[in-house]
Amino acid sequence: MKNMKILGIGESVIDNVCKIEGEVPEDFNPAGLQSEKHAGGPVLTAMIVLARLGIECSYITSVGRDEDANMIHSLMRHENVKLLPKYQHKTKVNTMIINNRTGARVKIRGSIKHDSIEDISRNFLHQFDLIIIDRHEQRAFYEILKKKKASTKIIIDPSTEISKFTLDMIKHADYPIIPIEAVTPAYTGSLEDINHVLKRLYEWTNKPLIITAGDIGSLIFNGKTAELLPPLPVKAVDTTGAGDIYRGAFAYGILQGWDLKKTARFSNIVAALQCIRTGNASAIPTKEEIMHYHDKLLAGKMVTSCMLTSIYLRLQANI
Repeated sequence: MKNMKILGIGESVIDNVCKIEGEVPEDFNPAGLQSEKHAGGPVLTAMIVLARLGIECSYITSVGRDEDANMIHSLMRHENVKLLPKYQHKTKVNTMIINNRTGARVKIRGSIKHDSIEDISRNFLHQFDLIIIDRHEQRAFYEILKKKKASTKIIIDPSTEISKFTLDMIKHADYPIIPIEAVTPAYTGSLEDINHVLKRLYEWTNKPLIITAGDIGSLIFNGKTAELLPPLPVKAVDTTGAGDIYRGAFAYGILQGWDLKKTARFSNIVAALQCIRTGNASAIPTKEEIMHYHDKLLAGKMVTSCMLTSIYLRLQANI
C-alpha cells in the first residue's frame, strides 16, 4: 500500500485544566484553582493519534505569536506532525473543569476568536488521501469540496451543533460521525424524536451514520436499524477529547481498508484509552497500548444488532 497522507484543518486551543470534587456549580469561578496546561483541539488530537499509528499528517490551524503557540509548535514537532500555522494575534485559551469522581467536564470558553482558514491551493490539497476538518472552518470546507481530488475522503467534526453549515458538512462528508447529543438533546427526546432525526439525517446524507455515544459505545445507523458497538470498559477519569480521538482512529481504519464495523470497534478502543488519563493531547494512548487492546478485543464479537428501542433504553438508563 502506498504511503497515505492525511490533512487536518481545525481550531487549536490551550486548555487550562482544573480538577474539583463533585459537580461544577453554575456560578463556579476557577480563579485561584491550581491548573495544568494542555494543548488541544478536535483535529489536533486526531492528528497526533494518526501520527503515532504511522500515518503522515499535516495540520493547518490558527495560532498566536505567543508562549501558548510555542507549546503547540513543540508538541507537533515531538509527535512528527507537520504544522502549517496561520498566525493571529493570540492563541485561543479555554478553561476546563474536571469532575474528579466521574471524569465529566465543563468548558469555560476564552474570549480569543479563531481566524478562519482559507485560500488553500488545489495542488496542495491533491497531495492528500483523507481530510479531517472541524466545524470552525466553514470557508476551508467549501474550498475543499471544490478543489480536492475525487478520491480524497472527508471526515468531519460538527460537534453538537446543528445548523445549515453542519448539515452541509454531514451531507458531503464520506463518513458523517455525529455525537449522540446532536440527535438526542440531553437524552430527553422521545424514541420517536430520535428515530425521526436519524432517518431524516440518513435521507439527507444517503450514507450510513456513525453516532458516538459515550459510555455505551458507538452505533451505525443504516436508515432502518442500528448496530451498537459496545465500548472498551475502563474507569474514566477525564472524557476530554474522546470524540476527537475517535475520529482519528476512524480515519486510520478507513486508510487500512477496514469495513465500518471493524473501524468503529477500533475507534471505540482508542477513545476509551483516551479517558483513563487527564488532559487532551497529553492523554492520547501510545501505539503499543492501542494495538495491545486491538489484538486482544477485536478478535471477539463486539457488535450487537438491535432496534433503536434498545439503544434508547440504554441512553435513558445513563441519565
